[in-house]
Amino acid sequence: MAPAHSTTKTNPTVEPLDGALGRINIDEPRWDQTTYEGRAKHFFTITNPLNLLKGDKELEEARRIVLGYKAGEKVPGLTVDKLWNAKHVYDSAFHPDSGEKMFILGRMSAQVPCNMFITGMMMSFYK
Repeated sequence: MAPAHSTTKTNPTVEPLDGALGRINIDEPRWDQTTYEGRAKHFFTITNPLNLLKGDKELEEARRIVLGYKAGEKVPGLTVDKLWNAKHVYDSAFHPDSGEKMFILGRMSAQVPCNMFITGMMMSFYK
């Protein structure tokens, strides 16, 4: 047990969401959008092709976490990192207006691999 005067800092990304950090606004991007670095991190996270490998169970779990958090429900064991990871998976797989799960090739995560394939085919067959 650390002494009361310990200078050890807690890591806010693994801290439980118990109100110590206040309520996180997940309707806004995680990173500052006024900087190039913040916009790039947001774009690369949402378009991460590894999100295409998430199964239905993981997608539904992300949806449950995000919608529950927005509704003000307490999700047991939820940390800041888990919340943001669920939000990024949710944003990459579900339509922003209707909330419906999108066809796998229409998801933000599929933009890079699909466009690489299309561009490769265009370059291969260009005469």
